[in-house]
Amino acid sequence: MAISKRSTSDNQNNKTVMKIVIAGLSVLLALFIVALIINLVRLSAANGRRDELAAQSEMLDALIDDNNARIDYYQTAEFIEQYAREYLDMVYRGEIIIEVE
Repeated sequence: MAISKRSTSDNQNNKTVMKIVIAGLSVLLALFIVALIINLVRLSAANGRRDELAAQSEMLDALIDDNNARIDYYQTAEFIEQYAREYLDMVYRGEIIIEVE
């Protein structure tokens, strides 16, 4: 009879240990799932931010190209002459200025 009680007690202990192990693994699995969901949300936000920054980068590149084109134009003789005539009231020798009111 001692053997049968001991077997029953060992069986109960084994079942308790198995329940604890299963509960621990369940908690660990739940933590992994929560961590995965959190990281997916962060990844989604990071991808959205990356797309915003890419659009901003394209806009800034276009602005830089526009400014470079303006700089190139400002260095031409055509612009310098126009600016000198308009803002500095300069004229070529022999030109006559006629003001119309």
